Amino acid sequence: MIQAYFTQIKTVVDQYATTKFVLATRINFETRPRNQGYLTGSITFIDESVLHFREFLDQLDERVVDKLMYSYHYQDHVQQLIFRYDNALHKPPLSSLEHKHLPDKVIAASAPTLDDVLVEIVTLKAWV
Repeated sequence: MIQAYFTQIKTVVDQYATTKFVLATRINFETRPRNQGYLTGSITFIDESVLHFREFLDQLDERVVDKLMYSYHYQDHVQQLIFRYDNALHKPPLSSLEHKHLPDKVIAASAPTLDDVLVEIVTLKAWV
């Protein structure tokens, strides 16, 4: 199941790689013991903004993969945060484990998929 999830992520990245607004993509998949997996990657856009992403996965059963940890960090060409989704613990604790960082605040936000984040970036930048 982890391999099927990796294939799904690769398909999403490959679809965006063929667009006119993506300059480069990089993705790395790592299968781990006990039906776990780790993936990291980045997508560089035509304005030199970059999405860095990572997920740590656990296969719960034959059909379910759980994202134990995730981060989708989108930054501009000078590496300033535009937004980041993650489920990292914070001190002091936030009101929600799943949240979105913006340049001036942190808000509760459900865990997005990589495709959700890419749609948000494209909508924000209006490249299409």
